[in-house]
Amino acid sequence: MSQKNQTAHKNHSHRYREDVPRTMLTRLIEQDAPLFSHSHLVLMYGFFQAEMAPEANQGVASWIRDCIRQYGLPSLVRFDSHRRAQIFRRDQFQPWIEPLIDQAC
Repeated sequence: MSQKNQTAHKNHSHRYREDVPRTMLTRLIEQDAPLFSHSHLVLMYGFFQAEMAPEANQGVASWIRDCIRQYGLPSLVRFDSHRRAQIFRRDQFQPWIEPLIDQAC
C-alpha cells in the first residue's frame, strides 16, 4: 500500500471510530469476544435469520464476518442483552460494522 493510501486509510479509520455508537455490541465486535450469557445476536435477512447464542463460544466479529460472507449484509441486526434489546437497520450499522470487523479479524 502506498504512503498516500496508508494515510487515507488511517484517516478513514479514525473518522469511523468517531461515528461508531459505543455499545456493548461494538465492544464485543472490537474484541472479537464471545457473547456473554443471557444475551443473543440475530442477523435478520429477508426470509430467514441467523442467530448466535452464547453457547457458540465464537467471537462475535468472526461470526458476523462468516454470516456476511455466506449471506451478505443483513437488513437488521438485533442484539439482546440482559439490559435491553438494541435493533439497528442496515443504514445504521453498515458504516461502522465493516470497519470494526476488519479491525477485529
